[in-house]
Amino acid sequence: MRNIAMNGFNKNEIQRIGILRALYLGDMLCIIPAVRALRKAFPHARITLVGLPWERNFVKRFSIYFDDFIEFPGWPGLPEQEVIPDKLLEFIAAMQYEHFDLFLQMQGNGTETNAMSILFGARYTAGLREPGEQVFNPVYFPESGDDEHEILRFLKLTDALEIPRQGTALEFPILPEEQRNFEMIQQSLNLLSHNYICIHPGARNVLRRWPAANFAAIANNLIAREYTIVLTGSEDERDLLREVASQIQQPVINIVDTCGQIGIGELAQIITHSTLLVSNDTGVSHVAAALQVPSVIIFSTYSDPNRWSPLNTNLHKVIPPELANDVAFVWKHVEQQLLYKATSFMPGVAPDNLPGVSHQ
Repeated sequence: MRNIAMNGFNKNEIQRIGILRALYLGDMLCIIPAVRALRKAFPHARITLVGLPWERNFVKRFSIYFDDFIEFPGWPGLPEQEVIPDKLLEFIAAMQYEHFDLFLQMQGNGTETNAMSILFGARYTAGLREPGEQVFNPVYFPESGDDEHEILRFLKLTDALEIPRQGTALEFPILPEEQRNFEMIQQSLNLLSHNYICIHPGARNVLRRWPAANFAAIANNLIAREYTIVLTGSEDERDLLREVASQIQQPVINIVDTCGQIGIGELAQIITHSTLLVSNDTGVSHVAAALQVPSVIIFSTYSDPNRWSPLNTNLHKVIPPELANDVAFVWKHVEQQLLYKATSFMPGVAPDNLPGVSHQ
C-alpha cells in the first residue's frame, strides 16, 4: 500500500482518528466493515468514537477497533437527542484540542454534520454528502443517497481514501460476563440449542412493528412443527410481548416476563442458539446478520429494505412492505428458512472473510 494515496491522503500522518456516529445499535453495526478497514490500514492509530452516551458500551464491545469515546452533546437538525446549547462551544473546543489527523463523519449524508466536522480542525476531514452538494474537497466527500445500502455507502467513504476493504460482514463480539449470564439463562429456562425460534415483535420505532396477531399466527404454525417459541424484546415492550403471547395457542417463553430486562449481549446469545429469528427491521436483525443466524425480517413502509436488509440473501429472507400484510407469504419464507441447510457457516462463529482481523 502506498504511503501517499493518489488523492493526496498521506497515510504516514494518521495517528489519531475520530468517527462521528451518534445513533443506535443497528446503525452502529452497519459501519463496522468500514471501521474494520480503518483498523487494518492504521493498526497503531488511536480511534475515537463520538456518539450517544450508550455507545460507551459499544466501544467496550468493539475494543479491537475503538480506543476512546467522546460523548456527543447533540447538534441542531439531528433528531436522536436533545441539543444542549451550553455544551456546544465547549464540545467544539474539546474536539479541536484532540488534534485528530483524520476525522470521519459517519452520521449520514452530512447535511447537518459535514460543516460541523470541519470545525473540529482535523488534518483531514471526510464524510458522505448528498448528490449534487458542493464541498471544498469532493474527493474526501463522496456522494451517497439515502437509498444506498447502509453498509456499502460507508465503504464508499473508505474507498475514497484508498483504504482497502476488509469484507462486508458484520460482527458482534460477546463479552465473557455476557456468556456466563446467558449460560445461567439457558439453564434456568431449559433452552435447548437450535430447538427454539426467536420471535421479536418490537422495534424502537413503533411504526415499524408488524401486527401482534401476525406474529402470533407465525408462532402457532411453528408450534405445530413442535418448535419452542421464545419471545424477545425490551422492558418497554413487555405489554407487546404479552399481547403476542395471549394469541398463541400454547405457552411460550416470554423473555421479559421470565428474566426482566436483559443485556443486548445476552439477547444476542439467545438468538445465536436459536434455529431462526423472525423480527421487524430493527437492531436484532443486524445482530442476527452479524452472528450468521438465519432470519426472516419483515419491513414496513417506514423502512427501506434496499438500505437496511442483510446482504446475505440466502441466510436472511426479507419481506418487503408491499407483501408484509400477506401472512401466508411470510410463513412460506419461514418454512424455507427452516429447511435452509448451510454448508458454509456455523451460527455464532465469526465469518472467515475478514482478512487480517483477530476475533480473540
